[in-house]
This record gives sequence, structure tokens and C-alpha cells, in this order.
Amino acid sequence: SDIGRKADGIMKAGQLVPDDVIIAIIDRRLDAGDAKGGFILDGFPRTVAQAEALDALLKTEGMSLDRVVELKVDEQALLARIEGRARDAAARGEKVRADDNPEAFKKRLDAYRKETAPVSDYYARTGRLKTTDGMAPIDAVTKALDAILAG
Repeated sequence: SDIGRKADGIMKAGQLVPDDVIIAIIDRRLDAGDAKGGFILDGFPRTVAQAEALDALLKTEGMSLDRVVELKVDEQALLARIEGRARDAAARGEKVRADDNPEAFKKRLDAYRKETAPVSDYYARTGRLKTTDGMAPIDAVTKALDAILAG
């Protein structure tokens, strides 16, 4: 879609997609028939304004969020993963992603602390926030997520 291409261009430039674009994408997706039976959103909402807009959209659709899951991670380990991914891509002769560098990571981390971290408080106040250790082995994270989603 036009809105999807706009978001793609913004992401490829290593920038965060603005609220109005992301909310328009979510609004369209919620109108799809397969979303009526339930859905999982990954990486959204990223701001309290997006969380509030999502609540309003869901109310309009006669839906609500059951749970919000936060994966707790170690920032230094994330940086090491990004640097490793860039190093591995370069070693294979592949193009390194524009956002796979410490400067872009710092910019994204600063934006997270300022804009996204408050979303946890927003959902914690409603009792919908559940957290798990995102640094655990994949099988352990999967089991934890299954348990959270099973309610």
C-alpha cells in the first residue's frame, strides 16, 4: 500500500516511523477480517500517544487488549549483537544495514528511553503489562511468552 511504502522508506533511512503513519497502518490492519479473532502486535505501540490511539481504535472496533508483553533486555548485549551482525554481514560480502552501528543504536536507545519506556507505565497502570527476561535462551523465552499469552 502507499502507506506501507512510505513506512518502508522511513525505516530504510534508519529513522523511526512517525505516529500518524504507524497508526494508519494499524487502523487498516484492524479492519482485516482475520484480526477480528485476535492478533499480536510486535513493536507497537512505541509511544504513549500510540497506546492511547490504539485504545481508541480498538474501542471503535469493539476490541481491547488482553495483555501487553515487555521483554527485558541488556543494552550492552544488544549493542554486541548489532556489531556482530554488521561484522558477519561484511565478512559474507553483504551490504551492512544502515542502522547496524553504535551511533544508530545510541539514537534508537535514546528515543526508546524518552518515548517508549513510558508505555510500560501506561499499561502497568491498567494491569495489562507482563514482563519476561528477553535475554534468556530462546526456548525459555518461548515458554514464558506462551504462558503469558495463555493468560
